[in-house]
Amino acid sequence: MINNSRFFFVLLAVASAIGIGNIWLYPYYSYNISGLFLVPYLIALIVLGVPLLIMEFSIGQYFNKNVVDLFASIRKWFSSIGWLMVFNAFIVMSYFAVVLSWYIIYFFVSFGLQWKSDAKSYFFNNVVQASDGFRNFTSFSLPIFIALILTWLLIFFYIRNGFESIKKWFLTTFVVFIALMFLFFGYSLILDSALTGIYSFLKPDFRNLFDLNVWINSFSLAVISLGLSFGIMHAVARRGKGFIIGNSFIVVIFELLISVAIGFILFGILGFLSMNQNIGLDNLVFTNFNYPFTILTQALPFFYKPTLFSLLFFIFLAIFFIFGTSALAYSITHVLVHKFKTKHINAAIFVAGFGFLFGLLFIIKPGFYIMDIVSHFVYYNVLIAILLEVIAVGWFFDSEKISDYINYNSIIKIGSFWKFLIRYLIPIIILILLFIQIKSDYLLNYNNYPWIYVFIFGIGIVAVPIVIAFLMPRRILDRR
Repeated sequence: MINNSRFFFVLLAVASAIGIGNIWLYPYYSYNISGLFLVPYLIALIVLGVPLLIMEFSIGQYFNKNVVDLFASIRKWFSSIGWLMVFNAFIVMSYFAVVLSWYIIYFFVSFGLQWKSDAKSYFFNNVVQASDGFRNFTSFSLPIFIALILTWLLIFFYIRNGFESIKKWFLTTFVVFIALMFLFFGYSLILDSALTGIYSFLKPDFRNLFDLNVWINSFSLAVISLGLSFGIMHAVARRGKGFIIGNSFIVVIFELLISVAIGFILFGILGFLSMNQNIGLDNLVFTNFNYPFTILTQALPFFYKPTLFSLLFFIFLAIFFIFGTSALAYSITHVLVHKFKTKHINAAIFVAGFGFLFGLLFIIKPGFYIMDIVSHFVYYNVLIAILLEVIAVGWFFDSEKISDYINYNSIIKIGSFWKFLIRYLIPIIILILLFIQIKSDYLLNYNNYPWIYVFIFGIGIVAVPIVIAFLMPRRILDRR
C-alpha cells in the first residue's frame, strides 16, 4: 500500500471534487450554449476555483484543526462558519445517499433490463414511487428504503476508520472508475451516430461567448464543481503538508478532463439513442438526478451484451456518488473525532445513522420533489459559506501569514495576488452570484411547485442551518 501522504492528499481532493461536482452540467452547457463554453469555464476555474481551493488547502494546513475550531481560531464566533459547513455537508450527503440508492437498485434490476419497456414510467412508478404532487407524506418507496440501508452500510465501510479507511477504499474505487471511464469513452465513440451527438456537444458558437449569462453560468459551475464549502478540503489538507498550489491545479485539471470525458460519453450515447428512436437531441438533454434512469437507460438494451454493460454503467455512475457521499461523511466525522474526542467508528455510526434518518425525507412519496427543491436551494448554502469564509480569512485574519505560507510551500510565488483575489475580487463575484440567484428565485415559483413547499424545503434548507450554526457553542475544543 502506498504511504505517501501527498499522494493521498491529491487522491482524496480529486475524488471529492469529482464526486460532489454536478457531472451533467458541463456537457449540458456545452451543448446548449457552445462547445466553446470550455473557455469561460476554464477562466472561471482559474479566477475563482483555484484561489478558493488554495485557501481551503492552506488554512487547513496552517491551522491544522477541524473546520469548526479552525474558524474559531480567527474569531471565536467564527466557529459558526465551520458549523455551517458541517450542516451543509450533512444536507448534501443525505440526498446524495438516496441518489446512490437508486443506482444500487438499478444495478440489481439490470438483470432482465426491467425498465426497457418504459424507462420513465419504471423509474417514477416502480422505483421512487412518486406521488402526483405533494401528498402521501406518510408513504414511502420500500425498494429505496432497502437500498438506502445498503448505501449507508457501504459508506460506513468507507469512513469507519477515518482517513485510513477512506484512503484505501478511494484508491481501489478510483482505479475502477478510471478503467470504466476509458471503457465507456471508447465504446461510446463506436456507437452508430455517436459522432453526430459528439459534434453537437463540441459545436462552437462564438456569439454566445459574449452573453453575460454564459459567464454567470461558468462562474456558478466553478463554485459547485470542486467540493468547496463543506469542510472536505480543509480536512484532507491536514494529511499532506505543502503542495498547495500544485494540488489545486491538479484538482481543477482532473475536474475539467472528466467533465469533458463525460460529455463525450453522454453525447455519444445520446447520438446513438437519437438515431435509434428518431428523437431530436433537444428532447434528450437534461441535467436532473433522474436523467440517467429515464433517458440514458433507454439506450442500454441496444448495447452489446446489454446486461453486462448495464451493470458496468450503473457502477460507473454510482462511483461519483460514492465519492461524494463518503467525502461529505468523512468531513463530518473529522469534526466529531477531533472536536469531541470520539472514536472514528462511533463517529461513523453516528453520521451513517442520522444520514439515513434524514434521507427518509427524500424517499417518501413526494420525496423526489422535495429533493429537487433542496438540491436547487442548497446552492445558496454553498455561496453563503464561501462568502463568510473569504471574509473571515481575508478581512479578520492576518492574510499575510497565509499568503506567506502559500509562497513558502510553492515554487511559484502567488501569495500576494491570491490575497488580492480573496479580499476583493472573489467576495464581489460571490455577492453578484447571490444577487442573481435571489433575483431568479424571489417569487418562490421554482419548477411551478406550490410556494409553501418551496418556502419550507427551499428557504428552510437555507435559513435553518444558518440559524442553528450561529446558535452553536463557541468554545474552542480541538483535541487532535
